[in-house]
Amino acid sequence: MDVKIGGATLAVILAGMLIALGVNECQRGPLNPEVADGVSEEQKTWLTIEHRIKRSDPSLTAVTRDQQTLTVTYRPDADGTDEGWVPRLLRVVGHGLAALNNAPGGKQYPQVTVKARLLADDDVELVYDMRGFDAIKTQRDGYTTFASLPRSLTFDRNALAQAQNECRDTNVWGFYPDFCERVKTATVTQP
Repeated sequence: MDVKIGGATLAVILAGMLIALGVNECQRGPLNPEVADGVSEEQKTWLTIEHRIKRSDPSLTAVTRDQQTLTVTYRPDADGTDEGWVPRLLRVVGHGLAALNNAPGGKQYPQVTVKARLLADDDVELVYDMRGFDAIKTQRDGYTTFASLPRSLTFDRNALAQAQNECRDTNVWGFYPDFCERVKTATVTQP
C-alpha cells in the first residue's frame, strides 16, 4: 500500500507538530529562571543549571552541588502510566543530564550522582562520568543510551530485586540491554 502525502498535507502535519512542541515548551516554563538584580554571575549560572535540570522533568526534584560534582534527586510520581520504572528513569535522567550539559556552566561538573526512588527514597544511586556525554549524545536515543551507562550503580536489596525483575521483561531488556546487564551485577548497599 503506497501512501502519498501532498505538500499542503505535509505542511499541516509539520505545523501541528511545531504547535504541539511549542505548547509543551510553554507548559514547562521559561528556559532561564528569573534572577533578582545584584546576583553574582556565579550564582546566576548555578540558578540556571538548577532551573534547567528541574525544568526537564518534575520528577527531578532537587539539585545540590559540592565542588565539581552534582547530586540530582529523582522522585517519580505514581502517575498510573504503564511505563516501567527502568524506561522512565533512563528517559528522565537522560534529559536531565542533557539539560545540565547544555546549560551555561554545566560542563564544569564532570560527575553527577542521581539519588533515585524505586521503592523508598534514595534506594538507588547512579553515578555518571559526564566527560563521555558529548561523544554519545548525538547518536539516536543518545541521552537515554548515556543514562543507561552509569559509572557505578548501587541499590538497596529490595530495590535491586525489583529492578532485576523488571529487566527480565523482554521489552525492557530489548530496549535497555546495557542497563539491565549492569543491574545483574549491581552493588547492594549494606544496611
